[in-house]
Amino acid sequence: MGPIELILQFLIFTIIAGLAGAAGMDLVMHLISKSGYKHASMTLALGSFFTKSTETAQVIGWFIHGVAGVLFAMVYTLLFIAFGLEAAIACMAAGLGIGFLHGIVVSIMLVMVVSEHHPIESFRNAGIEVGVAHLAGHLAYGVLVGLVIGITGFVVRAAG
Repeated sequence: MGPIELILQFLIFTIIAGLAGAAGMDLVMHLISKSGYKHASMTLALGSFFTKSTETAQVIGWFIHGVAGVLFAMVYTLLFIAFGLEAAIACMAAGLGIGFLHGIVVSIMLVMVVSEHHPIESFRNAGIEVGVAHLAGHLAYGVLVGLVIGITGFVVRAAG
């Protein structure tokens, strides 16, 4: 496989993995919100951080989250390659572990820094419950990115 083909496959598979992971994360956080545990709509919070309004925030939040999901899928995939993870189950397990670390960092930053500067009052009181919801979402993200990258066999082709 030539370098151009490898780069194209990397881009295609990480776009798919990143969007799948971001969608899975959104679903998990939506289900947490619907359960009544805590309002954890990350896309609404993210979008309204930039729009300063909840009315147009959802689409902006989905766009930003989708782009971030793809960029982080690229990082996760590079880590899978660096660790030589070829089997889908290994990529999923590594994705879970990376997602855990990623989720811890994001949760801490969200609760300690971002929430106090959010322009919408209802998002300023993010506590441990919101952090836990984000951690759960990042776990789902990591598993889904690992699943997509693992079943494509991309790591095998990149290593060989």
